[in-house]
Amino acid sequence: MNQVEAIQVGERYKVQPSYFHRPFIGRVNDVSGSTIVFEVENFELCDQEKIEASRIITVDVTDVKHPMNSNYFFS
Repeated sequence: MNQVEAIQVGERYKVQPSYFHRPFIGRVNDVSGSTIVFEVENFELCDQEKIEASRIITVDVTDVKHPMNSNYFFS
């Protein structure tokens, strides 16, 4: 299974496009080939000007770092 097939609509992922200073957390709205449309949930203020008011952003599959599963433990 390749990375595109593993990305699921509605799931949350950590994403860092090359033109962003820091990664953001987003929920997948659409997967079309190697292009993925995210609704941004959390982002760093240094990247604020790169996020539209709609919070929708389109990235390449290579920008997706990993899923944000609910089974991560932070202490």
